[in-house]
Amino acid sequence: MGRKRILVADNLGDLRGVEAMIARIKSSAEVAYCPEINRNELLHEIVNYDVLVVRSRTTVDKGLIDKARNLKLVITATHGFDHIDIEYLRAKGVDFMNLSEQTNAVSEFVVASMLCMARKITLADRLSKNGLWRKDEMVGIEVFGKTLGVVGFGRIGQSVAEKASALGMRILIYEAEITPEKGKRAKVMGAEMVPLGDLLRRSDFITIHVPKTKTTSKMISRKEFALMKDGAFLVNAARGDVVDEGALLECLENGKLGGAAIDVYSVQPPFSQDRLRRIIADDKVVATPHIGGQTKEARRSTIDAISKMLGEFVKSG
Repeated sequence: MGRKRILVADNLGDLRGVEAMIARIKSSAEVAYCPEINRNELLHEIVNYDVLVVRSRTTVDKGLIDKARNLKLVITATHGFDHIDIEYLRAKGVDFMNLSEQTNAVSEFVVASMLCMARKITLADRLSKNGLWRKDEMVGIEVFGKTLGVVGFGRIGQSVAEKASALGMRILIYEAEITPEKGKRAKVMGAEMVPLGDLLRRSDFITIHVPKTKTTSKMISRKEFALMKDGAFLVNAARGDVVDEGALLECLENGKLGGAAIDVYSVQPPFSQDRLRRIIADDKVVATPHIGGQTKEARRSTIDAISKMLGEFVKSG
């Protein structure tokens, strides 16, 4: 049986970690690390590989899968997998795996984003760097005693709820697919599971942690914004398309929202879209370039997890 061929088509962030991963499996597999490979090159090369490792930059769709005649496994080094046509992979008999190594990184980021909005930290920083001393205007609020609504109670949602609870926040949860395990986790942390409408009406802060699907596309739109408290704060570190960005812009400009922390956008990079540029420019917005999972620790854990998956795949023959 020939050596397995593995193509890593996106940047995993830690070159030393990638080199160590390749060294661990080089006796039984050939690994090509091509973080800048473009779509046309990938379409041409994929026929030569048994395994494809990607991040969100690379779309694994029908067009690519049809070219991948020898493909047996796709790994995405991300929580989300809206860039992967999982159903078509399964129809072609190709296995699929995604990773949860960024859970803590993203949940810490969400809590940090809430604190930045509540205390106007990023705005105060920008003003200070421009030589403006606006101390009297930088009056924020405390998160202690406030209500956090967590939309989606998977791994990241649970981790955010735990951290926010430790800060003295009351936790409301909306989860479309309630399981006994999720119910138990909510009960342990003293959180309350409620319908989405109730969560929106009662929450001071709202954070979204759902995958991008047909049912979650624009799940937060004008109707949902209208239910929110005046002055509520929104965090989106999930996917840009789950929030109606036009409605978000309206609520920022008319003062309905107290602020928004946006790490993901329907178009990335977002600067070609007028509405997204206006969202980013708003003083009430903490805008970041999809960095929720970008920590050294998460990168190392991700590479370790991929290495383990590849090792098991190679051993399985």
